[in-house]
Amino acid sequence: MPQVQVIQPIQQQPKRLRVAAYARVSSDSTDQLNSLSVQVDYYTHLIQENPNWDFAGIYADEGITGTSTKHREQFNRLLDDCRAGLIDRVLVKSASRFARNTADALASVREMKSLGVTVVFEKEGFDTETANGEMILSMICATAQEESLSISQNTKWGIRKKMHDGTYITSLTPFGYKKINRQLFPDEKEAATVKEIFNLFLNGFSTAEIANHLNTNHPKPDVIWRSASVRFILRNEKYIGDSLFQKNYTPDTLPLKSCCNTGQLPKYYVEGTHPGIISKDEFERVQSLLTQKNINSTNSRACILSKVVFCALCGHVCSRKVRKSQTFVWCCRTHLQSAALCPLKPVSETEIQQAFLSVYNKLQSNQSYILQPIIDTLLQLRFLQEQANSARQTARDDVQRLAKQRHNLTRIHTLGYIDNAQFLERSIALDQQLREKKKFLSKRTTDNSFERVLFQTRSIQQQLGSSPPLETFDGTIFTKLVNRVQVSPTTIEFKFMNGMTLSEKRSSL
Repeated sequence: MPQVQVIQPIQQQPKRLRVAAYARVSSDSTDQLNSLSVQVDYYTHLIQENPNWDFAGIYADEGITGTSTKHREQFNRLLDDCRAGLIDRVLVKSASRFARNTADALASVREMKSLGVTVVFEKEGFDTETANGEMILSMICATAQEESLSISQNTKWGIRKKMHDGTYITSLTPFGYKKINRQLFPDEKEAATVKEIFNLFLNGFSTAEIANHLNTNHPKPDVIWRSASVRFILRNEKYIGDSLFQKNYTPDTLPLKSCCNTGQLPKYYVEGTHPGIISKDEFERVQSLLTQKNINSTNSRACILSKVVFCALCGHVCSRKVRKSQTFVWCCRTHLQSAALCPLKPVSETEIQQAFLSVYNKLQSNQSYILQPIIDTLLQLRFLQEQANSARQTARDDVQRLAKQRHNLTRIHTLGYIDNAQFLERSIALDQQLREKKKFLSKRTTDNSFERVLFQTRSIQQQLGSSPPLETFDGTIFTKLVNRVQVSPTTIEFKFMNGMTLSEKRSSL
């Protein structure tokens, strides 16, 4: 009878795991940071003292909410290292430290499991490697999510109660004020700037002109004045000593994101909460003027060329003006301030429309020579991109395979199945292959925005094929095809939705 020698597979031998830990605190207070330090120290010793574990690092996020993974840098780095095949197990203090959003938690755990990575939650005492681990995790994370929402609701209730009673003190300090003992007081230097802003606006300056004036005459290295910031100051009731609370609110659903309160919740207007900088009469006159300008601006925006026509010389947008003959022209805003700054003279709206008619009809009659080569090139680029994506996925699979081979090689060497020379030779070869694959993956992928360009080019082709040559300017067709017009002293250039540019010589030349 033949003798049979049973050789146990290596897989049945105790496996050394590469173990990492994840820690998170939701605020950057001293107590929370001390807690984070304790967690990091605890897991470092726990992993290093286990003879069957290899230390794979500690990933810790400070002062980051658990309701979303978007801004959790270390958590996302942990996921990247798991995808690279560098980690076998992750230790977490509790499910609430991992995530307070059930959807994010389950998505992350499922991805880790697909990569062969298990997560251990110490407080709850369960491992995602078990059959019912995901079900338990979903229940615990749902509880943590509801707890987070409950805390948020209780906090908001307390704040709204103070707003209703008129005792709420804002945590923000508006420009022009300083905070002393939690109370707002005018800052002498900044308050003078606030008064200047209101005075300039009442004297006919636009918000853009005021912003330019402040950047030129009151420059600060950390402050860039813009039209929107000037308008915000002009609208802010804080400067007459009053406070309007709950301009923004956070919904009771995840993600907890601040939204503008446009009537969903009550607002609370409290008079005399702090010293004012300007008079109420001055503030009311500014509000009336802002409202009037907004009405005029809305009427101006009815023209489809608004915010589409730009100066080719200085790059600034052009404004629509009415001549005495009741015809419209488009003027560079820089030229309006000073002809010395930009020499581009006003261009008539009729000239721009006629130039578009000419460009459109030429494109329609020559689309097979212009658009079809673009589409063919984009289709070829799509094919190359699909090949590149396939190659990158193959490289990711190779990284995981090589990482496992490297881990098994180390284990075999530790058990004495191969000598030092063989181990060194094979490990050097595996490390070299890993470096090459990771270098390939680190290269920036080709931008796939060509898909959008392909869609837009086909849309232009469809529009040209579905309508006859234009005899008069059609605003609907113009809006579908063009997103920018650049006017120079010699040409009018049209930038189409797909990025293609076509120009026409000025008729006035």
